[in-house]
Amino acid sequence: MNQFILIYTEKNTNRIEYIFDFICCDFLGIDFKITTDVTEFINSDLPKINFSTHFFEDEINFQIDDILVENEIRDDVNYNQLSEIGKCFYWLSRYEEYIAQQHQFDHHNRFLGSELDYSKPIVDLIVLEIQKIIQLKYPHFQFNKREFKQINTHDVDFSWKYLNKPWFETIGSIGKKVLKGNFKEIKSQIDVLSYKIKDPYDQFNYIKQLSDKYKIESIFFWLLGDKTEFDRNLNWENQAQADLIKATNQWAKVGIHPSYISNFNESSQALEIKRLEKILNKKVLISRQHFIKLNFPNTYQQLLINGIKEDYSMGFAHKTGFRAGTSTPFKWFDLSTNQQTMLITYPFVAMDVTLRNYMKLTIEDAIIELKNLKNNVKEVNGTFITLFHQSNFEDEWSDWKIVYESLFND
Repeated sequence: MNQFILIYTEKNTNRIEYIFDFICCDFLGIDFKITTDVTEFINSDLPKINFSTHFFEDEINFQIDDILVENEIRDDVNYNQLSEIGKCFYWLSRYEEYIAQQHQFDHHNRFLGSELDYSKPIVDLIVLEIQKIIQLKYPHFQFNKREFKQINTHDVDFSWKYLNKPWFETIGSIGKKVLKGNFKEIKSQIDVLSYKIKDPYDQFNYIKQLSDKYKIESIFFWLLGDKTEFDRNLNWENQAQADLIKATNQWAKVGIHPSYISNFNESSQALEIKRLEKILNKKVLISRQHFIKLNFPNTYQQLLINGIKEDYSMGFAHKTGFRAGTSTPFKWFDLSTNQQTMLITYPFVAMDVTLRNYMKLTIEDAIIELKNLKNNVKEVNGTFITLFHQSNFEDEWSDWKIVYESLFND
C-alpha cells in the first residue's frame, strides 16, 4: 500500500482507528494516518479527509458520530441518524446485537435481525461511494483492485448416516425402524451396510469433483463434540471418521465446528479443537459454530483464547442476507473491551436449511435467491460464501443437488 491519506479528527479513538483500518486498508487497499493536529492537517500536501465537527472548505468532509468517540454501548443509538461511516461501524461491530431486545432472539438464543435491510452488502456499497468521493477529489489516487471470490463451505454434523457406527447403535437403529414399520428404510440401511449402495451422507467425492472442475475453494467444518441433544456426530476417536477428515484435508480446508454445548461449557470448545488438531497433526485455525450459535462477545472471545484466526459463523439461520452488512472479510471489533482483535470474520449469505426449512422455498426459488445474492456480491467484488451440509443431498433432500450445483453457474 503506497497510496497514503491523512485523516483529521479532534479526538482519536480505537473505534475511529478500526473503521478507517477497514475502509482504507482492508477494503480500498490504501494506507492512512490519523492526526489530531489541525495545523499538520492544513499544511499537509497529502490527500486528506476531515472527520470532525469542523468544516474545511477545500477538503473532503465527513460527519463524525458520537458512537465513534465514546467507549460505552448505548441502547438509544438511532441507526438512521448515523453518518455513512458511523453506519459502517454499527454494522461491523454488530452494535445492534448488543442492544437487541429478547424478542429479537429465537429459542436457541440466535439473533433474528431487526428492521435493517440485510438483503444487500450496505457497508460495501457505502465504502465504494467513499472511494468515488476520494477519486473525484484526487483523480490520480490508486485504489486496490477488488476481485470477486467464491467459497463453498460445508458443515459436517454427521459423517455417515449408517456406516462406521458402533454395532449397538446400528442394532438399535434397525430396531426402532422395525417398531415404526419403516421397512423401506431398513432395506436401504442394510444395503448400505453390505456396501450394495453408497451411504446417503457420503457426498465428499461429489463435492470434490465440482470443486476441482470449477476451481472453487471448499471448506469443511467437523463436529467433534460429545453427544448431547443437539450434538449427534460420531465419537471423535472413530478411526474411519479420522481417516475421512485427513483425506478431506488433502484437497479442502478443514476447520472445527464447535458444538452446541460449547456455548455453555467453555472447556468444551478448547477440547474439541484439540481433538481435531490431534487428528490432523497441525494447528486448527478456522471455525464455524454449530447451529450458527453466535453470541457477542462471548463466542468470539473464546475462539480467540483458543487460537482460532478465522470464523465463518457470521450469517443467519432464519433468513438469507448480510448479517454484518458486508461481503468483505473483516477483523472483529470487541465492543465490550473497545478493542480491534485479530479474529477475521468471513460472513456467509445463505444456508441450505434456511432456504428449505425456514424460508420454505421451492428448488426454483432457492436458485433464484442464491443467484440474486451472488449478483449482489459481484456488484461490490466481494466474497460469496454459502453453507451446505454434505448430509443434505439425498433422500428428502435429493432435489437440492440442483440448488447446490447452481452455485457453480455464473
